[in-house]
Amino acid sequence: MSILLTGIIVAALSLIVIVFVFIKRKEITCMTGMMVAMALGMLVGLTGGLQVGILYSGNLFFSTVLGTGIGLLAGFLAGLPVSIMAMMDGVLSGIMGGMMGAMLGEMISPEYQHSMIRVMLVIFVGMILIVLYMLQQETGFNRLSFMNKVFHNPLLLAVAFLLFFYTYNRLYHELDQNNHTSIKNSPMNYSMTNHKLSVSPLNSNAKLRKVVIEATEFAYFPKDFKLTIGQPVALIFKNSGEMEHDIAFENMKASLLQQSGHGNHSKNQTVHIHSLPGKTAEMTFIPIKSGVFRFYCTVPGHKESGMVGFVEVS
Repeated sequence: MSILLTGIIVAALSLIVIVFVFIKRKEITCMTGMMVAMALGMLVGLTGGLQVGILYSGNLFFSTVLGTGIGLLAGFLAGLPVSIMAMMDGVLSGIMGGMMGAMLGEMISPEYQHSMIRVMLVIFVGMILIVLYMLQQETGFNRLSFMNKVFHNPLLLAVAFLLFFYTYNRLYHELDQNNHTSIKNSPMNYSMTNHKLSVSPLNSNAKLRKVVIEATEFAYFPKDFKLTIGQPVALIFKNSGEMEHDIAFENMKASLLQQSGHGNHSKNQTVHIHSLPGKTAEMTFIPIKSGVFRFYCTVPGHKESGMVGFVEVS
């Protein structure tokens, strides 16, 4: 939902620029049109590509195609009313921006994803305001208009920026919290049960948390959840698909207590569980390292098709 909010803001501001260009197309020179189309195509490609790269992490091909398509469309629409040269400039810039944004979204660490989206939005909004100001000067709008007042008054500009991003952050956090709440309460996601764990004396006073993850072709439900360091976890992996699937937690260290009914007290191990079609596997472990870790299916081609998720250990 928080990514959706950012996408709505980007789409709304882009639409304002495109409509402005269309209305004043006869007063905009070819050079200005090329600059506007290039800027909008690149900005929308970068921002949109970043978001789809994060949203479809593990499927770089799909996120790249989608990101370049978003940037291409924005650049095309911004340049089309002015000239073919402006349109071509916008399209090429949009394709480049979408590719770079998708790669950035794929490579960035999960703990920095939300911060990167905010940084990109700051850049996007600032540049769009400059583009609108340039268009206003080019088309000879009233010098007493709102845009002129804002750009010629640094204090007013700073206040406008602060109010916008204060409101954005409040909505962002609100949607993010609601999203985590829905994940927690979803019947397809994990449930919690309280039991005494007597397997290891290190956890005699801890409560057991049951986490149910369901796999299909090609997705996990849930695809993100939270764990607590030192709290034992009973991971139940249900394969509802028609292919074999597994879960490998990347760089997440744990103390393994039990797997498939066999005792195992190995410490500082990685968590990996496998299940055949229509079967359920279970293992018990204790997370011993904090951070945000990716989990995915190691069956060839499955991770690339979208079987990727994230767990936060705190």
